[in-house]
Amino acid sequence: MTQKVSGRIRDVIIGPTFIVALREDGTLVSWGEDKMGCLGLGTDIQLCTEPKPIPFPTDFQGKVVDIQYGKHHILALTNHGKVYSWGENTDGQLGLNDLQTRYEPSIVEEISQHPITQILAVDNMSYALTKSGVVYAWGENKEGSLALEHDNPKVTKPEPMYRMFSKESQVKKLQIKESGGMGNKQGTKTVVAFVELADPLTDKEKIGGFEYPLGEQPHGERLSEDEERDIFQGVDLMAKVMDNTYSWWLHMNEVRHGSPYQDNPTHNDEAQEAAGKEDGCTALQLDTFVSLDRLEKACIELDMLIQSAKAQLMEIKNKKGTKNVTFMLCMFIDDCRLRREKIRKTVAARQLIDSRAMSPTQVNAAEYGQDEVQRLHEANSKLRKTMTTVKNMRTYDVFTKTLQDSIVECIECKLQVHDNEIEILKAGGPKQVEPVRSALRIIKERWGDLKRFSIYNFFMECKLHGQEWQYKSEEEMLAYLVSNSDQRIEGIISRDKDQQVSRDLLVPSLAYDLLVENAELRKMCNTYQLKVMIMENYHKNKAQSESDWRK
Repeated sequence: MTQKVSGRIRDVIIGPTFIVALREDGTLVSWGEDKMGCLGLGTDIQLCTEPKPIPFPTDFQGKVVDIQYGKHHILALTNHGKVYSWGENTDGQLGLNDLQTRYEPSIVEEISQHPITQILAVDNMSYALTKSGVVYAWGENKEGSLALEHDNPKVTKPEPMYRMFSKESQVKKLQIKESGGMGNKQGTKTVVAFVELADPLTDKEKIGGFEYPLGEQPHGERLSEDEERDIFQGVDLMAKVMDNTYSWWLHMNEVRHGSPYQDNPTHNDEAQEAAGKEDGCTALQLDTFVSLDRLEKACIELDMLIQSAKAQLMEIKNKKGTKNVTFMLCMFIDDCRLRREKIRKTVAARQLIDSRAMSPTQVNAAEYGQDEVQRLHEANSKLRKTMTTVKNMRTYDVFTKTLQDSIVECIECKLQVHDNEIEILKAGGPKQVEPVRSALRIIKERWGDLKRFSIYNFFMECKLHGQEWQYKSEEEMLAYLVSNSDQRIEGIISRDKDQQVSRDLLVPSLAYDLLVENAELRKMCNTYQLKVMIMENYHKNKAQSESDWRK
């Protein structure tokens, strides 16, 4: 049990035969022996003689700020308000909606949407306190010990303790209190919820506290002339920057586009209301009905404001007393960036909607005769041009990308219906037609797109559009091309992964699986090219270094 742990320690858990330590950087290490999973090192490691880092899931963010130990399970709280658990789970004390023991940390999904401020582990029970004052409990519930609305003996996922919550008296803090036993009886543990807390001690009341508040000089000493000059220079600089930022903010409100939508009538925005009185238009109406050129012009104006604020930041970077000014400018830049991003999303969505409206209407061959075959071919030609335009449009977020995929799917469905109509007309009736042919045509077209696509073609395409990149090395350039080419490939075959909606039931699933497999192999080839390039440059640089050393 005697071990040297690198780094400064914030807290430790001491089990019967193991120890878990929380380091200052928010990482956890454990050592000792435990067969219940409390080591958190996986099923293969139940005995560890030296401190070993506990692995968290790949999507883990932030750092651990608190750990709690029950009877045979552990809870960990991160600075993002997320709760992770591992160890024994016979009563559902891990909160993972099952009774399976975990040997590595797993996030408690049921409360992942609520910011958690405190956790407790008591025997086979677990508690979590949210920022809004709601207490969640789970685990062993014999005789209703969790104080929930039911008496189920095992609670496998967090449930709110409604009896302890009200708007007038929200829970501020949880604490475990142990009562002493009498005779041979062991003491009991009680969870106390505080709804009224005393004010914290002042600095002067604390042991070894400060006699003078921050900024007050002892014994009436005055600031030096240099200190006074720095303070006044900082105040003067703040006034000038605030004047500039305020004028930029007024101009940003005059632009109007990209401003937040008024989704709550109880919240009033005087700037938006004053601007809306001129034409009676809301921010949503402006983004919906104004011309795309005007939205692009608004993006340019926001870019100019961002560049002005950045130039101001560079100007004051080396001056004293600029923390508040820097914070204000950074907030303004973020506001401009968010508005610009919103405008770009609006432009992308409207372009997609306009392209969808340009698609030709569906032609029903059953209403016409053999002369309509040419008309169907012309409609398909227009549909393919529209689909190419939609695929080449740039999207900025998940929502516009989903809209783009949906429009492409709709156009493909139209093409398939038209092909079926053509086959019916050519066959002279519905009985001689092969409906699977049109679905196979779509697979063939996507296969051709994958076959024609390569990193070299992508590079030449970007050069053709006048894009110029500045890279520190060839590896960085190739890595960028590989990443973007993988995204292009994924965009081609992403819809074929949807087995319920996108796949035609008349076509064997093997055809779709082969298409997806082909795309995955091409992405692997891209990665292989990147690795080969890096290895070649490494050996080339190594040989050059050895040659220079010999010289």
